[in-house]
Amino acid sequence: MTKASSSYPFASARVKALEQKLITKEKMGRLIEADDYGAAMRLLFELGYGHGLSQNDFELLIEKELLETDTLLETLSPNDLFTRIMRAERDYQNLKVIIKLLMRDETLEDQSLHPGNISIETLSRAIAENNYIDLPDTMKEALAYIDKQFAIASDASIIGVALDRAYAKEIELLTQKLGDPLVSDYFTAYFDMTNIIALLRVRAAKADKATFDRACLRGGRISKRTLTDAFDVSDEAFLAAAAKGGYVDILADAFDQYLKNGSLYMMEKARDDYLTALLRKHRFELFGIGPLMGYYIAKQREAAAIRLVMTAKQGGIEPDIVSARLKELIL
Repeated sequence: MTKASSSYPFASARVKALEQKLITKEKMGRLIEADDYGAAMRLLFELGYGHGLSQNDFELLIEKELLETDTLLETLSPNDLFTRIMRAERDYQNLKVIIKLLMRDETLEDQSLHPGNISIETLSRAIAENNYIDLPDTMKEALAYIDKQFAIASDASIIGVALDRAYAKEIELLTQKLGDPLVSDYFTAYFDMTNIIALLRVRAAKADKATFDRACLRGGRISKRTLTDAFDVSDEAFLAAAAKGGYVDILADAFDQYLKNGSLYMMEKARDDYLTALLRKHRFELFGIGPLMGYYIAKQREAAAIRLVMTAKQGGIEPDIVSARLKELIL
C-alpha cells in the first residue's frame, strides 16, 4: 500500500464513493419480493452485484464481491494490524472446514474457500502434516490442545470450541496492540453478547457449567464469574443477571422471542444489528478507521443477506419470513 492510499482521508473518500453501490434496505426489499429465483438473479445483475459476472449461481457473485472487498481492504488499510483483525475470523472458519474434511477423508476440490491472513495451502499443509510451525501462536496452541484431547477421546465438538477460543484470544491481543477505540468497542460488544448467547445455548442443551466454561470466549467486559453465576437463575431473571454493561435493552426483545420459540437466531440478529448501528455512527469520520471498517463489514452483511434471500427463493420460503430474519444493513 502507498502512503496516500492508506491515509484515513483517502480511505474515507474512497469508501464514500463505493458506498453508493451497496445494496440498500429498499433494494434488498425488492430482492425479497422478487417473484422467483430467476427474477431475483436478474435484479442482482441490474444492481451490478458481481460486477457483470455472467453466472446463474449467486455464490459465485458473492465470492467475486468479497474478493474485491478484501483487495480494497489491503489497499486502503492504514494499519496492517487492522487488516489482520478483519481477516482473522476467516482463517479459523477455513481451518474448521479443512479439519472436518480430513476427518471425513474428503478433499478440498469441491470447496471454494476464501483465504484470510493465511493461505488455504498453508492451512491444509499444516493439518495434513501435523506441523503447525507456520501458524500464529494462538492457532498453534488450539491445534495442540485438539490433538491432546483427541488422543484421549475423538470428540468433534472440541474442534469448534477450541478454535473459537483461539480466535477470540487472537482478536483480543491484536486489538490491544492496535489501540483503536472503535475496533475495541466493536469486538468487546461482539464477544460479550456471543458469550450470553452461548450460555443460553448450553442451558438449553441441559449441559453443565463446565461445558460453558470451555465455550466462554475472551475479549468481552462481562466476567466469566458473572456469566456462570447466571447459569442457574430462572429464565425471567436471566437477562438481568447475565447481560451486564448495558446489553439488557439491546437484547430484551430478542430474548422475549427466544423464550417463546427457543430459537437463538433473533438474539444473534440483535447482536449484529447493534454492531451495525455502532459502525453506522462512524461512517462520516475523516480521520479514523470507522468508514473503512464500516464498509468492509457492510459488504460481509450484504453477502450474508443475499445468501439468505437467494436460498429462501430456492426453497420457496415466504417473503415475510425472510424479512423478519434479515439483519440490519448499514444503509
